[in-house]
Amino acid sequence: MDYAILAAGMGSRLANEGLSVPKPLIPIMGKPMIGRLIDILMSCGAGRINVVANSRMPELVEYLGGLKQAGLPVDVRPIISDNSYYSLSEACKGLDSRFIAMTVDAIFPTAEFRRYVDAVSRIDDSEVLMGLTRFVDDESPLYARIGETGEVIDYRYGGEPYAEGTIVSAGLYGLTATAMKYVEDMDKYPESLSDFQRILAAESPIKVVPYEFSKALDVDHNTDIAVAESFLSEVNAGLES
Repeated sequence: MDYAILAAGMGSRLANEGLSVPKPLIPIMGKPMIGRLIDILMSCGAGRINVVANSRMPELVEYLGGLKQAGLPVDVRPIISDNSYYSLSEACKGLDSRFIAMTVDAIFPTAEFRRYVDAVSRIDDSEVLMGLTRFVDDESPLYARIGETGEVIDYRYGGEPYAEGTIVSAGLYGLTATAMKYVEDMDKYPESLSDFQRILAAESPIKVVPYEFSKALDVDHNTDIAVAESFLSEVNAGLES
């Protein structure tokens, strides 16, 4: 399985709270967030890991370059962008067939992620498999709307949940080259990663299949770090070094 990691954001909320280290290098379970994530992907048989990194964070680019020099299949792509869909499209260049994209701060149970990897490997070219969770920890989550046939039929950022139930993005996206090309060929350019997901669900022939995680978090604030580590210690007993 190939992977794409989106690590081109500024991490402004954490910076405003006094953390000077680039967000992807914040230690989680004793290791830089992005290094820990790459370790998980390698344990899942990663063939290729594309990372879009904020070029204004030289420490991050240097860290990733060190992983590549150590022999890991990491392709570092420094960019400057305030459009998360652009980050996704740059990260996915060169990835054929099926692959998984993720935000750098995605926190999830490793055992569940391994099952997700297997499920993504079996999707059709006309499908995507989007990670979702009913656990909400974000003040402005990306809500998903599940239709009567069990597919995701719409997304909405922030506000109130859909009447069908509360389920939100887990920051994990099982994609195909077919789905990426469909959106790229459209007349309008997605304004964000959430807009990209909405287009797939509501405006494309691509079947958006939900894959539910029991719980998933992201790290937006200083207090989220301890919460993430407590969660991982609980769900990943014996898997974290």
